[in-house]
Parts: sequence; structure tokens; C-alpha cells
Amino acid sequence: MKDDFIFAIFIGWLILVIFWFSTLMFIYIRKPPQSKLTKNFIIYSAIAFFIIFLFIWIIWVSDSFLR
Repeated sequence: MKDDFIFAIFIGWLILVIFWFSTLMFIYIRKPPQSKLTKNFIIYSAIAFFIIFLFIWIIWVSDSFLR
């Protein structure tokens, strides 16, 4: 049951990352005049998502070895 929950969080986060970065890229390509989207924001966003994604992956992998 716990493995299913961690797997669901992992897949949900992966889907969220895909949609988040597709939205950021769409806004970055369009370059609206009032946009506050900068390269730094994209980099910080990628780092934050990667850190959380890595944390979820570590929990998932380390928990699987305990069985």
C-alpha cells in the first residue's frame, strides 16, 4: 500500500513537471510585454522541481529495499 502511494506521488510529480515546464516554455517563447518570466526564474524552478523529484525518488528506492 505504501509503495503504491509513493509510486502515485512519483507519477503525479512527473506529470506536474511536464505541464509546468511546457507552460514556462510557452510563455518564454511568446515573450509577453508584461511578463516577469526570466531565465533565473526558470532555472530556480527547475532546481526546485529536481530537488523534490530527487527526494521522492530516494524515498521510493530506499523504501523498496526494506522489504
